[in-house]
Parts: sequence; structure tokens; C-alpha cells
Amino acid sequence: MKLKIKNFFFLFILLYKIGLSQTSELLFQKGNEFYNNGKYELAINEYNKIIDNNIHSSELYFNLGNSFYKLNKVAESNYYYEKALLLSPNNKEILDNLSFAKNMTLDIIEDLPQTQIQQRYNLVISYFSTKTWALISLGLVLAFFITALFYLFSYDTGYKRVSFSLSIFFLFISVLTSSVVWNELTILKEIKKGIIFSKELSVYSEPNKRNEEIFLLHEGTKVEILDSLNGWEKIRLANGSEGWVVEKKIKPL
Repeated sequence: MKLKIKNFFFLFILLYKIGLSQTSELLFQKGNEFYNNGKYELAINEYNKIIDNNIHSSELYFNLGNSFYKLNKVAESNYYYEKALLLSPNNKEILDNLSFAKNMTLDIIEDLPQTQIQQRYNLVISYFSTKTWALISLGLVLAFFITALFYLFSYDTGYKRVSFSLSIFFLFISVLTSSVVWNELTILKEIKKGIIFSKELSVYSEPNKRNEEIFLLHEGTKVEILDSLNGWEKIRLANGSEGWVVEKKIKPL
């Protein structure tokens, strides 16, 4: 009886997920129809219904970004393009449209210069999302174990030599990719980024309006959230500038 109940429960969950997936696909198609007909607000409503179902994808965020861009919504378009880029880091369409959306922002902030090593590292990791890197790492570990087993149980000297060399190679590469995954997960966990959703946002030297206002930011600008204290958030810009802003003006990515 317990086994039947358990099987029924898993069957119910499976059918629910299938139904949810089909519903989301219909909502996505409906949203696309609204978008193609220039009804961008209606398209946004359909796309948001999919997010309400806890379904996320780079295509969904990309289309949301496009819809908000058509409505000249600076903060929203930048936000959803950035969300899409997190799931598909090397997508040229997303990168191009994000560049257009950034051109709508008033703040011109240049990134801090990077060393050649940093540039090459960022170029390599940008090819795949963290999830894809994790799958690659898992595949390499599996390849290591398979070649190691060939080495241990093969009686042919030639096979043993090749298997040993391959197992060492796969082990070395898997360590490198695992390091990438660990580093990216640490960044995702410890470094929070967000988009400013306020038309204008004053940045102060300390978490108090009685202190000096050091600069002014505008909607759509991307910031790093370093800390929070008594209704204030400490932020850092891409150029290294830091300061405190009133809380709830930034939407975390």
C-alpha cells in the first residue's frame, strides 16, 4: 500500500510538471504573438505568468528584455538582459541587445583595467554557464574513472600506457574545470549584483543622509551589493567607486 501511494505521488508530480511545462509553452507562444503584433505590455504579462510558475530560461528573460526595451524601460530592459546573460553567458544576441540597453542609461562607467591573465580567464569561462561547466567537469571525472579502469584491468601493455596517459590528462583537466566551477559558485554566493530601479539615486560616503553625497546614479546602472546596514546598502561600481545608497532601490539579479 505504501509503495502504491509513493508511486502515485511521483506520478502526480510528473504529470503536474508536464502540465506546467505545456502551459508555460502556450504562454510563451502567446507572449511572442503579442510581441510580434507590437502589444509589448500584454507580452510582458504572459512572460511574467511563466516566471510565476517558477520556470526560467535565457529565452524568456531575453524576450522580456526586448519587450521592455521596446517600451523604453531602461531599468527593466537592462535587468532582464543581464538575467538572460547569466543563463547564456556567450550569447551574441543577448550581448548585443544588452549593449543597446546600456546605451539608454545616463551613467557612463568604465570597467577597471584587467591583467592579460584575467582577460583570458574571463574569456574562457564566458563560453559556458556555471551549470555547463559543472557538467563538463562531471564528464571529465567520469572519463578519468573509465580510463583508470582500463589501465587497471587491461593486459595489453600498449592499452595500459594509453589508458594511463589519458587518465592523467582527464584528471588534470577535471581539476581545472572543477576549480572554475568552485570559483564561479563562490562568486555567485558571495558577490551580489543588481540593477538600479530608481530614476535617480544619491550615493553617500556613509549610511546616513547627513553625510556627504559623493555622486549620483540613474536607473539601469549595474552595481555590486557589498553590504547592508539599517536600511542602507553599500555598493561598488565597475570602476571601483564605492558608497552607500538607500535600500530597496536596487533589484538583485
